[in-house]
Amino acid sequence: MTALTTLAAHSAQTAHPDKDADILGTWTLTKVLDSADIASLTDEQAAALVGKTMLVRRDGVVFNGEPCREPELTRHREDAAKYMREGYHARVGYLGLPETITVIDLDCTEAVLKGKGKIVVFWSGYFFDAMKKPPTKR
Repeated sequence: MTALTTLAAHSAQTAHPDKDADILGTWTLTKVLDSADIASLTDEQAAALVGKTMLVRRDGVVFNGEPCREPELTRHREDAAKYMREGYHARVGYLGLPETITVIDLDCTEAVLKGKGKIVVFWSGYFFDAMKKPPTKR
């Protein structure tokens, strides 16, 4: 009976993969892309964040050691240029995003899906490229 239960649970997970698997995990900031018109960091402070990590879990987000509340992980599709201009007073040209983007609410900030294992994250007025770290084997 246990094997049957395990098989059923595995089949359910396979049939319905986690819709948030693309954002959950540990991300490493790889590059400063641009800043909004108003930012609370200097260029030097933003550059110092490259190499730092952001952990996204269902029960919270931790950006460079700073915890945020439990994220809603709500998603919405937007026209990239309009969204960046209206929401951040920023240009989309340096971000390397497609014309239509998926934005994910992380409570203390937002992330934009850029590609498999790649996002653009906004923090303190700066946009960063981030790459997902592969999960560690247990």
